[in-house]
Amino acid sequence: MSESYSASREEIRRAKWPHEIFLINLVFNHILVFASTFGVFSTFPLMVLVVPVTSCVITGYLLVKARRIAAGNETLFVKAHWVVADRRNKHFIWLLIIAGVVLGGGYWLSAMMGWPKVVTIALLGGVGLLPVMVSLLVLIVLGNDSMYQARHSKMPRGSPAAASQASA
Repeated sequence: MSESYSASREEIRRAKWPHEIFLINLVFNHILVFASTFGVFSTFPLMVLVVPVTSCVITGYLLVKARRIAAGNETLFVKAHWVVADRRNKHFIWLLIIAGVVLGGGYWLSAMMGWPKVVTIALLGGVGLLPVMVSLLVLIVLGNDSMYQARHSKMPRGSPAAASQASA
C-alpha cells in the first residue's frame, strides 16, 4: 500500500511531470504517431523516423533529468516519483532493445532460410511485436497509477524513498 505524504501543489506538479512525459512517449508517440505515420508511409517514407527520434529525445531527457533530481535537493516525494519513472523508462529502453534484436534476428533468420514474406511477418509479429504491445500496455497502466499517486500526494509503492520514510 502506498503511504500518504503531505505534499504542496508545487511538489505534486513536479512529481507528476516524469509520469506525464513518460506517458506522452508511450501513448502519443509510440501508439498514435506510430499508427499515423503508416498512413503516409507510401508518400513520405522517412516520416516513420519521427517516432524513434522523438522517443530517443524523451527517454534521454528522462534519464538525464532523473540523474539530476537524484543528485539535487528535491523533496523526498519528488525524488521518489522520479526514481519510479526512471526505472520504468529504463525498462522501456530494454524492451525496445530486446524487441529490436528479436525483430532483426528474426528478419535475418528468415532471409537466410528463405522463408516466405507472410511467414516472416506472422512470426515476427507474434514473437517480436506482441510481447512489446503487451508490455507497453502494462507500462501505460503503471504510469497512470503513478500519476494518480502523485496527484493524490502518495509515495509510490516500492520506491526507495517510501521505504526510508516508512522506517523513519
